[in-house]
Amino acid sequence: MSEQERAELPAPGWDPVTTGYWKAAGQGRLVVQRCTACGAHRWPPAWACYACQSTDWEWDEVPGTGTVFTYTWADQRPDMSTPIYNISVIELDGTKGEPVRIMTQVLDVDKDTLRCDLPVEVTFVPFDDEVAVPMFRPRVDSSLRGVR
Repeated sequence: MSEQERAELPAPGWDPVTTGYWKAAGQGRLVVQRCTACGAHRWPPAWACYACQSTDWEWDEVPGTGTVFTYTWADQRPDMSTPIYNISVIELDGTKGEPVRIMTQVLDVDKDTLRCDLPVEVTFVPFDDEVAVPMFRPRVDSSLRGVR
């Protein structure tokens, strides 16, 4: 991602429910909330558990792999110099409870290669010295690695 593209990203939200997520990403770790009462993982971050309504939670590191659940392409651009990009929902591996799905972007794919069920792995795009944005790429074992 170019410096110009990074500058166009919105700043991450800083609040008690999301700060740990952004800081972990800045350290190269993908975390999601886990209820300490029942063990269910959840996304998006929230004050209470969807399963048991407990307000006790912690950040839990997950493997950073998953599959594309759904996606769309942002064809409308602010100007023609901005490339089209995808908005993807990734279902993460290694979570407990309801499937954890996060909205992000899959890098290194085009309209012909991005598909549902594509195996992906996390990569971290630096936002500043402290924070990174988790995005995904086709998994190393995927035949689409490096396709643009």
